[in-house]
Amino acid sequence: MEKHLLVTVSDEYQTSQSLRFVYNFFANRENLKLTLFYVVPRKPDWRLDPIDLQTNPEAIIHIEQDKAAHGVPAMAKAQEWLYSMGFSKEQVRVKFSQGKLGTVKEIVKESEEGLYDAAVLGRRGLSWFEEMVADSVSHRILWEQLTFPIWICRNPERGRKNVLVCVDGSDECMRVADHVGFMLRNDPEHTITLLHVCADDRCVDATRIFGRAQAEIKANGVPDSRITTKVLASANPSRTILTEAEDGKYAAVAIGRTSHKPTSLEHVFATTSLKILRGLDRAALWLCK
Repeated sequence: MEKHLLVTVSDEYQTSQSLRFVYNFFANRENLKLTLFYVVPRKPDWRLDPIDLQTNPEAIIHIEQDKAAHGVPAMAKAQEWLYSMGFSKEQVRVKFSQGKLGTVKEIVKESEEGLYDAAVLGRRGLSWFEEMVADSVSHRILWEQLTFPIWICRNPERGRKNVLVCVDGSDECMRVADHVGFMLRNDPEHTITLLHVCADDRCVDATRIFGRAQAEIKANGVPDSRITTKVLASANPSRTILTEAEDGKYAAVAIGRTSHKPTSLEHVFATTSLKILRGLDRAALWLCK
């Protein structure tokens, strides 16, 4: 079955991270389709009207100039790299957005309308604090009401394999288990480890949680031989997940996330998915809501 990914492209360093992750992760690429998506950055001095952009010809001129100066060369470079790595022209298409809704909302809109299997974002090698202050795309997109999985890549390390799926029994975790099963069904070189982190060493619900998650994965055609389970006791789930991800040299960590926006800075810093996002390096974070 064909898999279709929306891969965001920009003229900055993070572009290559998303492309490199996709190329390195999938060994069977013949059924992989990529749409490269470039959002022209929205600038305050353009005075864009998201309702009726066409009534602002000056803004249109600026957008087209920016697209020609930055977007078109970035897309050409990305296409050239993919073709050199063996992708056919039929597997790769390009799409530009005028950015009138802002970068995050344009990515969300395209992902939902295009029915992609996942949206893939690169992530700059800045510290988590710098990115929080800058209100980066990869952080802001976590608060959107997403109906599709997103992959956030930072410094993907070549040679890493397998996916660590964090499960706690929630519906969001079951959806991420289903997503992982679908994406890995035709790539037998990857295994799937289901990880449950509990507060003590009893973990009374682990068997039930694993059973549900395994059923979601196996429904996609992944055999039992590619699925393992692991239980860890910890009062700090995010740190435990990060340690396991690094020790196991996983290519990706998959986690479910509830669809609510923090109401205070304290809650932001306490959110497990944000802690994993800011701490995860050399692997991708796969998020489902």
